This record gives sequence, structure tokens and C-alpha cells, in this order.
Amino acid sequence: MMGLRLIAALAATAVLAGCATDKPLNFACTRMKDFREDLPATPGGEARIAGGRSMVDSIRAALSIAGVADASAGSDFLVLSGGGQWGAYGAGFYKGWGEQTDPALKRPTFKVVTGVSTGAMQATFAFLGEDAKLVEAYAISKESELVNRHGSLFFLNHGSYADLSPLRVRARELAGPLLDRVAVEADNGRLLYVGSVDALDGRMYAINLTRIAKEMKGPERLECYTGAIVASAAIPVVFRQVTIDGKPYYDGGVRNSVFVPAVQQATAEATAGAPTPGNLYVFINGVPEVKPKTSIKASIIPTLGRLKSITFDQIEQSSVYAAHVMASQTQPMNTFVASARGHGCDEEGQKEDIFDPTFMACLSKAGERAWANGSPWTRYPAKP
Repeated sequence: MMGLRLIAALAATAVLAGCATDKPLNFACTRMKDFREDLPATPGGEARIAGGRSMVDSIRAALSIAGVADASAGSDFLVLSGGGQWGAYGAGFYKGWGEQTDPALKRPTFKVVTGVSTGAMQATFAFLGEDAKLVEAYAISKESELVNRHGSLFFLNHGSYADLSPLRVRARELAGPLLDRVAVEADNGRLLYVGSVDALDGRMYAINLTRIAKEMKGPERLECYTGAIVASAAIPVVFRQVTIDGKPYYDGGVRNSVFVPAVQQATAEATAGAPTPGNLYVFINGVPEVKPKTSIKASIIPTLGRLKSITFDQIEQSSVYAAHVMASQTQPMNTFVASARGHGCDEEGQKEDIFDPTFMACLSKAGERAWANGSPWTRYPAKP
């Protein structure tokens, strides 16, 4: 929300007017608009675009509701937040969940999976139950396997200090071979979404990856699919601008960290009167708080990193709180939340990296250990 606008304003102050801009990282996907779906209108927010496809309508259709609730009531939904390198904890957490043998802890097959930013990178693997590939996506030996970092002079001349080209390659290599399977799940009435903001109109859209996988063929299918994933992680100022068919996109976390309200509204409308509510699992890739620091180095990366932590934390907490508000207005779902709280890894000792391999390896193992003493999911809001 306002936080990343502040980052952009600070960057504009740091960069002299008229400076050259970096050449965007472009994805040649001419049909992206066909797969963008509108999110529900919020009080005081934008109305739906006239004639636009709605995420709520798509979820209702996937639940196969024809005027009355049916056996789709009680479906399970997974919402994955942003969080950068903290996605390594989420990868380990999901793997640990898949290894549970106790029927009470068994991981369900999710009707809908959504992801924003690092959650967008996780979403395909979580959707298909590809635990090993999910962990592999975050198992790096050096930062340059995910981003190319540039120096301060590059920032001053180009308005960004890193480039997501390596993430583009990684997404193609890991997610690309899975697109046919995603298409099959579309036929089974399941949905997979990632969220990104159209930088020109300022709106956040749910990009329907299941439709891309099902409806497209040839090289452009992979270009659109991976473009949506990378665009969802394109934090402005931090990363070189990402464009799809020449149109700039920003990290979905600029507006919402999670898709909670859209999923809740759709299922509430679709299953009204059903005896069994659905189960919504909201995973926060990180710790939902801003920990105090004793000092912050007066250089670009630590300063922007700290500012990003503060602003994204506010967006994240507001996004999750929307679950409580929506539940009070509609038929409530069983909502559960988990995060990396209590991870035990050394945050202060990590490098000044966007992605610190040692820290991420620790987070991944910590995520698996979260299941050592039963379910780490917490009911939200907590029952009195």
C-alpha cells in the first residue's frame, strides 16, 4: 500500500531527474489480459471492471454450484503469502506436512491454491504436491541462482539494485515440465492463482495459471506462465522492472499479501446454507512482526531491506485481518494460520543478501521441524 509508494518516492529522490532507466525484463505473452481476473470490490475500493472476469465467479464455477450448495462444501483452500527468502521456511513446512502419517494431520488436496510473491514461486509445487521440487526451488548455494545483484552505482543510474533473470530461468526449469499436469487439474475443477499488480492501472489481479496451462500451447504458454510468477515477485526499486508484453507489473504484495477476502467471499456465496464449511489455510512466509534492531547500516540494501520489512509487515497483517472481517460478514470458513514464528535461525548473523543461502537452508529445516509436535496450524481468529 503506502509503504512501497514510500520506497518508490525515496528511490526517486535518490535518482536524479532524467536518469536513464534500466531495460525491463520482458516476457513475450500477448494474451496475459485473457487470464487476469478481478478481485472482489472492497469498501472504499475500486469497483469491478465492467465485463471483466471475476475470481469469485471462477471459484464458484469450480465448486460446481448450480443455485444450491452441493458436496463441494467442505473443500480445502491454501493461501501462500509473500516473504522473499522466508519462502524457504514455507517449503520445508509444506514438505513436513506432506510427510505426516497421522490421519488427523494429513495434508488435504486443495481445491484452490493462491500465491503472492515468494508464494507465487511456491504455488505450482504446492498445488501438485511436488514437495521435493518446492524445497529444491529454495535450495541455493549462492544468491546469484535467484537474482543478479548490482552495485550502488547501478542503482543510481537505473533505479534498481537487482535483477530477476535467474529466477526466470529457475521457474522455467522447475515449473515448466509441470504445466501439462496443471492443465489436467483444471479439468478436475481445481484452480491455481498468483497475484500481481498492473503498474499502469494500479490494480491487483489474480492471474489464473490453470487456464494458462490448459488453454495455451507452444512456447508462449511457458512464457505467460513463468511471466506471471516472476511478475508477482517484482518488488519495485529492489528489482529491475518486469514487463509482460511491454506492460509493467509489480509484486502483488504492493496491495495484498494474501488472497484471503476473495477466497472467502467466493466460497461463502457458493456454499451458502451448506452444512459443512470449507477450510482455509493461510501460510505466512515469515514472522508477522517487525523485530527491533540495534543498528542499521547506512547503505542501500540494509536501508531498503528494513523499510520493506516494515511496510510489508503492515500490508501482511492487514491482509490476514481481512479474514476476520469477512468471516463476520459471511458464512464463516474454518480459517487456520501458520508462520515462521519460532524458527530459531540467526537473523542477525545473515549476510547482506536478498537471498542468504545459509539462512535459507536453516529456515527450510526449521519448517520441517515445525511438525515435530503435532499440527502447527492455529485457528484464526482464536476462539475465546
